[in-house]
Amino acid sequence: MIERRAIRMAGLRGRKNLRRWGYGLAIGAGMALAPFAAAQASADPTPPAAEVPAVAKAPAAEVSVVKAPAATTPAIRAAVAKVPAATATVDKAVVQRVAVERPVAQRAPIQRPVAQPKSQRSADRRSIVVIGASISTGYGVSKTSAYPSRVSAETGRPVYVSAKTGAGYADGSIARLTSAANLPARNPGLVVLQAGSNDVGAPDAVVAGQVRKVVQTVRAQAPRAQVAVVTVFPSVRSGAAANRTDATIIDAARSVDPSVKVISPLGEGWQYPAQADGHPAAGAHAQIAERVAALA
Repeated sequence: MIERRAIRMAGLRGRKNLRRWGYGLAIGAGMALAPFAAAQASADPTPPAAEVPAVAKAPAAEVSVVKAPAATTPAIRAAVAKVPAATATVDKAVVQRVAVERPVAQRAPIQRPVAQPKSQRSADRRSIVVIGASISTGYGVSKTSAYPSRVSAETGRPVYVSAKTGAGYADGSIARLTSAANLPARNPGLVVLQAGSNDVGAPDAVVAGQVRKVVQTVRAQAPRAQVAVVTVFPSVRSGAAANRTDATIIDAARSVDPSVKVISPLGEGWQYPAQADGHPAAGAHAQIAERVAALA
């Protein structure tokens, strides 16, 4: 019994000693590790505290980048500032258009003859067709001096010319020129047949037959047109043969259409300036134009 108690007491003492040693070891270890913990604590970089300034600086740097595009705004405004230059270009284009349109206003003088009393003789604004010989071509005078151009200026109506130097009734050339005139397309209000001087000396029957043929063609192709014949010019041909040819043309034309108008320089005894070869000069063309325009 005594031995068991002694053993039990010894065990209890040993446990107490072990506890004391454990506490001592723990305290000793704590004291030994304390310097290391303190050193480690002082050496700790404390990442959150150290990184905060870096993170704060990063947004500040980004703000400057955002401001950089704002700095490009003046460049955009500069492009907008160029708009006045484009406007100025448009204004110049407008000015140029006005300059182009000005010549249109200058055309008014060409239209004035239409408003003049002479052009009001008839409400008919249809064209005038001239079929004839060298005088109708304006032989020896300027284009504007030739009677077809004068008639157009006097009446304000278009004048179409189908003429040839040396043409006459007897050889059939006036008939061919009549076909070439294309009367249906022209729809004329007046058709002038100028020929006769080149027919002097030709058989009267031949001349008369061709005159009737031409007038019939004109009547068929331009039924509403007034027909006028301009016959022999005294500066080109005169004498008995010329008078006979002149009368033959007039009679043959009126046998087809009694309303045919006659302009006979030879029969009316015209006095006018002539060229060296006998063709009427510019002054004579003015007389012809006055008579023809009166029929329009």
